[in-house]
Amino acid sequence: MPRIRPVTPEDLLELVLVSSPSLSSEGAVAYTVTRLNYEANRYDSSVWVADSSGYKPLTGGPGDVCPKWSPRGDLVAFVRKPQEKKGKAGIYVVRGSGGEAWKVFESRFGFREIEWSPDGRWIYFTQRAPLGGEKEWKDYSERDVLVIDSLPVWFNGEGFVFDRRVGLFRVDVKSGVVEEVARGAFNVVAYSVSREGRVAYARTYDELKPYLHEVVVRETDGSENVVLRGLSVAGLSWSPNGSSLAVHARDVNVRGFAAHFQVYRLDPSGGEPECLTCSLERNVSNTANSDVRGPSCSKTVQWSDDGWIYFLVSDAGSVHLYKVKPGEDPQPVIAPSCGVVDEYSVSGGKIAYTMMTPTQPKELYLRDGSGDRRLTGHNDSWVKSRRLIEPRKYVVEASDGALIDVWVMDPSDSGASPWILYIHGGPKTMYGCGFIHEFQALAGAGFAVVYSNPRGSDGYTEEFADIRGRYGERDYKDLMEVADKITQLHRSLDPERAGVTGGSYGGFMTNWIITHTNRFKAAVTQRSCSNWISKYGTTDIGWYFNKDQIAKGKPVWEAIEVYWEKSPLKYVENVKTPLLIIHSLEDYRCYVDQATQMFVALKELGVKTRLALFPGENHDLSRTGRPRSRLARLKLIIEWFKENLL
Repeated sequence: MPRIRPVTPEDLLELVLVSSPSLSSEGAVAYTVTRLNYEANRYDSSVWVADSSGYKPLTGGPGDVCPKWSPRGDLVAFVRKPQEKKGKAGIYVVRGSGGEAWKVFESRFGFREIEWSPDGRWIYFTQRAPLGGEKEWKDYSERDVLVIDSLPVWFNGEGFVFDRRVGLFRVDVKSGVVEEVARGAFNVVAYSVSREGRVAYARTYDELKPYLHEVVVRETDGSENVVLRGLSVAGLSWSPNGSSLAVHARDVNVRGFAAHFQVYRLDPSGGEPECLTCSLERNVSNTANSDVRGPSCSKTVQWSDDGWIYFLVSDAGSVHLYKVKPGEDPQPVIAPSCGVVDEYSVSGGKIAYTMMTPTQPKELYLRDGSGDRRLTGHNDSWVKSRRLIEPRKYVVEASDGALIDVWVMDPSDSGASPWILYIHGGPKTMYGCGFIHEFQALAGAGFAVVYSNPRGSDGYTEEFADIRGRYGERDYKDLMEVADKITQLHRSLDPERAGVTGGSYGGFMTNWIITHTNRFKAAVTQRSCSNWISKYGTTDIGWYFNKDQIAKGKPVWEAIEVYWEKSPLKYVENVKTPLLIIHSLEDYRCYVDQATQMFVALKELGVKTRLALFPGENHDLSRTGRPRSRLARLKLIIEWFKENLL
């Protein structure tokens, strides 16, 4: 039997990331397996296949992701990412039975979502391509000047994008000839191909409001019609007979970015979209937090051959798979009591899906006529050899009567534990039932971890999620009341040895907390916001997200007092808490000035502080950063809390 020991930061390197399932018509599942390569400081991915006989690799990698079965179920298309910085990505095809893969098409600009045409002749794909064509395009580092006329200037994880747009293309599998399907000054955000060869795609149409989309149907003769406008679209799927579209979208006109996604049925020949899921009062989207996800190209909505539309729903910390038919109520299909159905693929009356729990990393599962069974055990030995802490759930009643879900991951069997209040980003995401290696590593280092879903979180009603214009108010009260009451409910938590941390919105809230109370003995702010005024013009989404969330739709010059009122930097003179600031130098969601402003101010005030900057990393450092950076970040956090809490 393996020796059971606490989880360490280094254990991240031994986890296997399972993602992107694709189910064939014959019941075989192609999926992506990803491992962290510390020596090469990268992620190595390959395509695997699982069926009734077991699971095995189909390709050797190291950059193979996003497998998709052909309609006949004999071929698997996938994307091969380059390992060198200026290399080309390729679309490859391999026989499902194995053998050598062959290249269909390659491009230096990579590929996003790929999809076979129903007749198997074409592979459709999206990519962010230069407006002026690939031949004339130069890398930004090779130009003397960047002349910019449009927004956004840059985008997190992609760098400068002002002269590139996401277009829709297709490549002939046999000849390798590429055709443009949709390309222009807009960005394509989702698409679906019907059995008759009609293409529906959603695109942006206003650079100042890139979250608003229009759905276009391209007929087989090349003509196009706009069939829907004004929603924020995440996914599309044709009905089996091609008469209707399932549209995964949200209406931001009432509640802005606090609005829930829904599934709508749309008749492309005319008429208003019909909401099929509004009765759920939950977000039709997967917003559960986890730091062990691999690359995925799974669709957000799928219309199956038997007439059901499948989709995911976030509900109080768990993510469930649902289905619905026009004229019927939504029905849960796979609803774990505490778990996250992360991705899924439907074919031939079967469902392949990935799922995780707080103590079980993602693995691949299959539902068929005989029930549910786990197909893979990539992480079984990892799980058996570590002491994984099962979180205990509590419900805290806030001062206004609302109920707040709270989880405590406590490694101590007795005695008073130092503990950390961990705050999620978003704010419209949720903690709960996802596997988070960082929480287990913090517990392994001797800290209890307290995490919750205060107002602003997802998994509940739109009203619960809507804190627009009220950042630092009800959400702050919820967190402080959680901190007050959890030490009474979970007696082993030491009230005198509490820390606080969080990233993105959680970083903002960490900054807000330490500028409004000195109750925490140490803090770590990550990829945070400290000044809404400067964030407005530096972030890739600031000119519209900040307006919606902070100032009731007003730009910074019309409401500078409001932006400043909600900025932690305004209250920095109150800080006494030692603060570690972690930020990435290529974070274009919360630019690095948010970190340096806080650091300089605390230095001037004589408060204990430390700044850790990560070159070459972006806003997603804790989830998809390079292995060495992720390990260094986690060690810095643990060392800081040991230095100031123990």
